[in-house]
Amino acid sequence: MKRLVVGIAAVAAMALTLTACSSPPTPGPDEKPSLLIWVDTPRVPQAEAYQKLMADKVDIKIEVVAQADFQTKIALQNTTKKGWPDVIFGAAADTAQYHDVSNGYAADLTDLVSQEIFDGFGEGNSDCKFDGKYYCLKNDLANTVLWYNTKIFASLNLTVPTTMKEFAETAMKLSGTGYSAGAIGDQGYYSGFLQSSECPLAELPKADTVRIASSDPKCTRVAELVQPLLDAKVLDSRSSFDAGFIADVAKQNKVAMTISPSWFGDFVIKPEASWGVPAGEIANAPMPAWGTGDDNKSGAWGGGVFTVSSHSKFPQAAADAAVWLTTSDAMATAETTPTFPAYGPANKLWAARISADPYYAADVYPAMAAGANNISQVDRPLRLPFVAQIGSTLQADINGGKSLKAAVDNFASSLQQLAPASGYKVETK
Repeated sequence: MKRLVVGIAAVAAMALTLTACSSPPTPGPDEKPSLLIWVDTPRVPQAEAYQKLMADKVDIKIEVVAQADFQTKIALQNTTKKGWPDVIFGAAADTAQYHDVSNGYAADLTDLVSQEIFDGFGEGNSDCKFDGKYYCLKNDLANTVLWYNTKIFASLNLTVPTTMKEFAETAMKLSGTGYSAGAIGDQGYYSGFLQSSECPLAELPKADTVRIASSDPKCTRVAELVQPLLDAKVLDSRSSFDAGFIADVAKQNKVAMTISPSWFGDFVIKPEASWGVPAGEIANAPMPAWGTGDDNKSGAWGGGVFTVSSHSKFPQAAADAAVWLTTSDAMATAETTPTFPAYGPANKLWAARISADPYYAADVYPAMAAGANNISQVDRPLRLPFVAQIGSTLQADINGGKSLKAAVDNFASSLQQLAPASGYKVETK
């Protein structure tokens, strides 16, 4: 497959701010490219596979760096004007910061990657598009689905819900049974409920304007539907990863269903060190819809991206690496590929493995695929610590027992206060 445009595209960025840097040095005609790639632990096998493949053509060094440290380290390198990695794995929200002229780390990939590759992502690469240009490539999608325990559903004679109204009704049927409809005291409440409802907490009507409007009906309907489930104790205010929730509920195999991302099956529900649900019981279904037509969206919890440095001495080699890491057949079929690939052709290859996994009670791929290109696009990656605020404000309030309406209002208020420092005008209605 033709994967990249031929030739080395010039990357030259004039210094726009104190943190911006001059153009990278031009390599000699016979100089062997060298790249530094930063990844998190799950992406190490991908990077090592590419390192081995390119051993005779590109010198590749791999460093494992915690995603929480990326922004700080890039800011330091912008100050010292040296040491930037050529390719970095992280969150789309990081790239929203990296592509800003005040940071300048992210390279514009529009002329370094072929249109054929961009087309192969479909809607899956939308988080990487800023001002009509692409500044990263999406590694994986993490759209929300409904995970449910077929054994519990059969024993209680429950029907798999297809709408959020049915989800609430089904959850209420768990009252008094000892079973749970999951835990929402973490990012799951935002991604599974608020984002899927298209609650505008990070909407960008203009490039310099963010709409953070917790009074919007698509926000208030979420609390109206979910608060009674918390009050009835059929939803847990702890996190899905909370040790107490795991010991009291998940390890007891008491989770009847949960609205969670596509990776939950392999990384939360299945592992013995986590929930440890026995084989043959777990299936999934498409994200329950809030409404019909355009009001039928999934949320997303996770989904990383590869960003290329504008400072790279070898911009085409760096872009080639990002393309391989996100699109290659080898990546898609490796046993170590952890989650739903965003690139369409690679995703189809990955699907064969997950569909045949004997752990699941049924093929879990169709439900994942149904929402993959149906993720809400109302909220966009912002140049502010959005996910960090989920933890410090929204999650903390839910864990602490505040009402969901109060928790979301406080979360919105915290974002409204942060946005101007990141260069945004704020709309609240």
